[in-house]
Amino acid sequence: MEEKIYPGSGNILYVYKILKKYTDADHPLTVQQIVEKIAEEFEETISSRTVRRNFNVLIEKFDLAIERVGDAYYLDYEDYDLDFSEVRCLVDLIQYSNFIDDSFAKELANKLIHHLNKNEQKDFEGYQKYTRNTKTTNKEVFYTIKSLVEAMQQKKYVHFDYYKYNVQKEFNFRKAFYLFPLIILCDIGQYYLVAADQNKSLFYFRLDRIKNLEIKDGTPLKISKQQLEEYIQSTVGMYGGAQENVKAKIKIHLLDDVIDQFGKDVKIEVYNKDYFLLDTSVNREGFKQWTLRHIEEVDVLEPAHFKKEIADILEKSFQRYSCS
Repeated sequence: MEEKIYPGSGNILYVYKILKKYTDADHPLTVQQIVEKIAEEFEETISSRTVRRNFNVLIEKFDLAIERVGDAYYLDYEDYDLDFSEVRCLVDLIQYSNFIDDSFAKELANKLIHHLNKNEQKDFEGYQKYTRNTKTTNKEVFYTIKSLVEAMQQKKYVHFDYYKYNVQKEFNFRKAFYLFPLIILCDIGQYYLVAADQNKSLFYFRLDRIKNLEIKDGTPLKISKQQLEEYIQSTVGMYGGAQENVKAKIKIHLLDDVIDQFGKDVKIEVYNKDYFLLDTSVNREGFKQWTLRHIEEVDVLEPAHFKKEIADILEKSFQRYSCS
C-alpha cells in the first residue's frame, strides 16, 4: 500500500480547495457534501466536525469570507480573486489580441478559466472567437517581454532583429537594432516597444515583430519623462515622424473617434450643429493617414502646407481613378 504523505495534516487545504472549486453564491454545499467531495477528490476521510473547525480557521486566520445559506456554505472570493465577468473580459482580450500567437492565447485563456470554480467554467464550454486571420505566428513575444522588462530594470541596451511581412505573406528579416528600451505600451490592439538610439531619438517597434532579442551592456541614457510622454501622446497609430500643430474642421459624428485616437487633452470647440474644430499637436504622418481615412468628414485648415499635401494626394488619386 502506498504511504500517504502527511496524513490528516492537509484537512484545511482540502476544505479550502473544495470550497474554491465547487462553490459560489448560487452553488453552496452542505458540510456533508463537502465531506463527500473530499473523499472523492483526495481519498481522505474527515468528519463533519473537522470541516466546521476548519471553517473557523479559514475565517479567523486567513480572513476568508465563508458565507452560510441555510445549511449550506460557499466561499465568497469576490474581493481577492477574479470573478466570472473579469475572467471573461481577460479571455476575450487575449483571444482577440493579434500580438499573441494562437496556441499561447488558448493556453493563457485556459489558465485564467481555471481560476473559476467548476460551475463557472461550464459557461466557457463551446467558447468561440470570430475574427480574421490576423494573429502573429511569432512565438517569442513572451520571451521578448520578459527580457525587455529585465533590460529596463537593469538600465541596459537590447539588440534584436526586426521582421516584416513581404508580398508573399512571409515573415522576413528587415533590420537589426541596438537600442535603449524605455517603455512597453499597448495601442490599438498591438503591443509596442518605445526605445531610444544613442542620439536620444525615439522610435517604436511592434513586439510581435521582434525576434532574437539579447540584453547588452552600454551607457544608460537619460530620457526625460516629458520627452517620452510627448512622443507617445503625439504618435497616432504608432506612426513615426515629426510632430506638428494642426487645426481641422470635423464632422460631429467623429468626435468619439477623435478622442479615442488623440486623447482627452486635445482642444475641441463647437463650430456648428454638424461640425467641431480640432486644435492639437500630433504626429503628422499619423494624422495624415487618419485624415485620408475620413477625408469626406475632415477639412484640414492649418497649416497651409499640410492642407496642400492632402490636396496633392487627392489630386493624384483622382487622376489614377479617373475614367477618362
